[in-house]
Amino acid sequence: MEMPLKKLGDVCHFVRGPFGGSLKKSCFKPNGNAVFEQQHAIYNQFTKIRYFIDDEKFEEMKRFELKSGDLIMSCSGTMGKVAIVPDGIKKGIINQALLKLTPSKDLDVTYLRFWMSSNDFQESLAKYTVGAAIKNVASVKILKQIEVPLPLLSEQKQIVEILDKAFTAIDQAKANIKKNIVNAKELFQSKREDFFTKAYEISGNKSDILQNLCTIKTGKLNANAMVENGKYPFFTCSRQIFSIDNYAFDTEAVLLAGNNASGDFNVKYYKGKFNAYQRTYVLTINNEDLSYSFLKHKLEHNLQAFKRQSVGANTRFLKIGMINNLEIPIPTIKIQNELCNNLDLLNDNLDILISSYVKKLNSLEELKKSSLQKAFSGELTQKEVVV
Repeated sequence: MEMPLKKLGDVCHFVRGPFGGSLKKSCFKPNGNAVFEQQHAIYNQFTKIRYFIDDEKFEEMKRFELKSGDLIMSCSGTMGKVAIVPDGIKKGIINQALLKLTPSKDLDVTYLRFWMSSNDFQESLAKYTVGAAIKNVASVKILKQIEVPLPLLSEQKQIVEILDKAFTAIDQAKANIKKNIVNAKELFQSKREDFFTKAYEISGNKSDILQNLCTIKTGKLNANAMVENGKYPFFTCSRQIFSIDNYAFDTEAVLLAGNNASGDFNVKYYKGKFNAYQRTYVLTINNEDLSYSFLKHKLEHNLQAFKRQSVGANTRFLKIGMINNLEIPIPTIKIQNELCNNLDLLNDNLDILISSYVKKLNSLEELKKSSLQKAFSGELTQKEVVV
């Protein structure tokens, strides 16, 4: 059933946030009336407030006041994220990066939120995006011309009921899958812990610190050295491998990426010519009693500890002392190989399991998109979504 279309400007009152010049940092106070930002639309939360204005400034900017039942949309950078303003929010205004929409009596606000989350609206929004480095939504005048499918209010509410039920089931299914992924990783970590405990016992408590077992160097280059079609891999703190035109290392090594904004680190084995980022540690073994596979697994086993020990405010990194003094058990090479084979098999099984979970997550997200598509083409008014 084809739905009638209405221009968004005919069924909503639009207010774009004030120009930045009228809401400068000098206006902000330690407390008072809230200034709502993009984060409130992006994360659908209205309780964490960073900026405030006094009553005098609020009265000056009262047309930007946010009220319960309004809908806000992010308009710069991360665009098109929408949230409905709940009851009981702190009195306040929107900032320059938000758009406020107040629906008419013929338009259900939850129906509007669902539609603005659909591909139809998001694609229309993308057509009217301006800016190169930082994307910005076009003028309100243009946005008002976008057409929204508008059945009777009773049909809107029926669609909302179906989508609410479906999305609740989908979100619960996704939460269960994510929990299964966490449990699978924790089980693998537990098995790996058991393996290394056993290896240490079998070795007769024979161990040494890393600086006595390896030569430890760091890369010298920063991200500016990356090129599109270089000859050699360039290992950085991310998992991505970039290209570069020269190399500093021609060896077999285990690389420990020790600098990451999120505080997550990773380990990789490589043999050949390569270069490395300035906070990537390059470990070459100088003791015949230690294998590269065993060293790689031991460093992977220690990643959570590295994360806890890392330092830095914005970008986390590992100091060389944290690497030098890591104790490594040294069972026989035969036992090291057996342990590594067992861990490789477990790791392969974990990868297969997680891959299947990720596919399920992707299929659930696609189900959301297809449900929205059907909802606004008139196909969901009489049937439910099967999750």
